[in-house]
Amino acid sequence: MMQSIYKANKKILRSFYYQKVLIVVISDYRAMDLGEGMCMVCGDRSAGKHYGVMACYGCKGFFRRTIRSGQSYTCRFMQKCSIDKDQRNACRFCRFQRCLEVGMEPDAIRPDRDIIGKQKNPRRKKLRREDSLLPSPGADSHCSQQEDALLTYLLDTELQAMSSIKRLSVATPIGIARVKVDPDLELSGIFQNRYVLDSDRFDICYEAGRTATVEQLSQAVRRYIGAAVDWIDALFSLVNLSECNEKVFVLKSSFAAFCAFTQAARTAQTTSDPDLLCLCNRTVIPRQTPRHLLENNFLSNNMAARILDELTQPIRKLLLNEAEIVSLTALVLLDADAPGLSLETSQTLGALRDRVQHVLFQMIRDRVSSAEQPISAAISRFGNILLLLPPLAKISSILCENVQFARMFGCQTIDPLLIEIFVDSPGEIIPSPTARERTDVSTQTFLQASPQQQTTSADVDDLSSVHLTPPPTANLSTLSPLSIPNPGSVMHGRVQQQQVMSGSGTS
Repeated sequence: MMQSIYKANKKILRSFYYQKVLIVVISDYRAMDLGEGMCMVCGDRSAGKHYGVMACYGCKGFFRRTIRSGQSYTCRFMQKCSIDKDQRNACRFCRFQRCLEVGMEPDAIRPDRDIIGKQKNPRRKKLRREDSLLPSPGADSHCSQQEDALLTYLLDTELQAMSSIKRLSVATPIGIARVKVDPDLELSGIFQNRYVLDSDRFDICYEAGRTATVEQLSQAVRRYIGAAVDWIDALFSLVNLSECNEKVFVLKSSFAAFCAFTQAARTAQTTSDPDLLCLCNRTVIPRQTPRHLLENNFLSNNMAARILDELTQPIRKLLLNEAEIVSLTALVLLDADAPGLSLETSQTLGALRDRVQHVLFQMIRDRVSSAEQPISAAISRFGNILLLLPPLAKISSILCENVQFARMFGCQTIDPLLIEIFVDSPGEIIPSPTARERTDVSTQTFLQASPQQQTTSADVDDLSSVHLTPPPTANLSTLSPLSIPNPGSVMHGRVQQQQVMSGSGTS
């Protein structure tokens, strides 16, 4: 009797056990169907439960590094950033807050473990990495951690370059104060002491605001110089380079491209208006550039329209995210072929540029893989992003020419730092006319050269025919109407030159 009861209970218990297992399996499948198989932080494919929630390897590693290093972040956009699988690297403050909101437990991180972890079979892992040129996006390898660290460093650099050290007064509107022109300030001195630009720093902010004045345009250019200095200093520090002169060489070769790309990329993010180019101080430059902004020739040759058509419009079509923008910014500044660089520095910067390109491609590949698209889509997007560089190089070349014409024929004072950037040799720098000294450019050039020359009567006879010869028309056709000097001022300057020469010849 007892045995029959035991057998009956055993069958019931066994049936109950199998039903329980079946319920657990079904609940797991239902959980995956309900989305619990996705990362609760960014929505990407989950790699299991980490620190109490379903999370991908990227968010798991980000949360672990943040807790272990005790880092604190700040948000630039009112703590309302969207955290998804495409934009999760854009704002680390909002990403960390999202980790805490979904229930990640900081106490679950074990301090007795090392940061990377031991490799059980490094040889097998190495062979597996060599067999696959494109590792899976979820591989939590040492290489992927290095790529994530490099991307984080670039995002940090952009945040530092856009922030202010010495903030402007709230009561002072941006652009009202005049840019202080210090003739003794040099680029090498800025890299040796970056605090000399503190008075020109402010929080960079892009808005479709009012049209910039001449002073606001000069202020924006000076702020872009400070941002480029921050970027170059950070990139050199990343590879343990510290030579100030070589930093100056890189700044001179890449500043025009950096300035144009930054304006184009941030304009594409800020507004959809195809006729507005946004500056870093909440002002804009219209496609039809006003006359007061053309007087110094800095925006000649349809510069604003070129940037809008050849850079801003393609960037809008590509929908570049923040990580792609900072990667391209680093590629623009990592000019390993800048004139004056030593062979060692050139090779080091070239290697860093290759690393940034690799990070950019891996980031695009992960984004495409999460959308279940073929790898050819990642290759195509990577190529389209790099195709932004040729028109950027052409625009930067035109910008250099505009600065040269502004230095020669402009009416406004030009920032001496800007002249030093775009002039190859310090001996070629000609002082720009100021409010206290409005002499003609040609007269200044002659008076500087006259003490070193002895003029004869034959030279005076040759000079008398100079003012009768018109300037070459071929050169004038390449200039914009506002970049051509006033003929009356030029003739007046030549008459003054002839009088000076005649006086020196008779004496």
